[in-house]
Amino acid sequence: METSSLDLSYLESDPRTKQPSACVYLKASGIQDYAGIKAEKLVTVPCLSFIELDAEIRRLHAELDEIRARAKKKFYKAEAAAVGAS
Repeated sequence: METSSLDLSYLESDPRTKQPSACVYLKASGIQDYAGIKAEKLVTVPCLSFIELDAEIRRLHAELDEIRARAKKKFYKAEAAAVGAS
């Protein structure tokens, strides 16, 4: 099973804006998406400031917290059902 990880892409001069930009992307092998970086998928929009990037990272944290809460409910529900079936 191949796993992916998150990484930062920082461009001194974004070709579209001629300004610095950064984004978070899913690091994987063999696929190129953004500025020639091997990326399976961008996880954030390209950000033109640290404040924008920080807001995107906070958004990701909130999404992951919500996913964690849903998973916790499902695992504990399955565990309780297994104990009840015993």
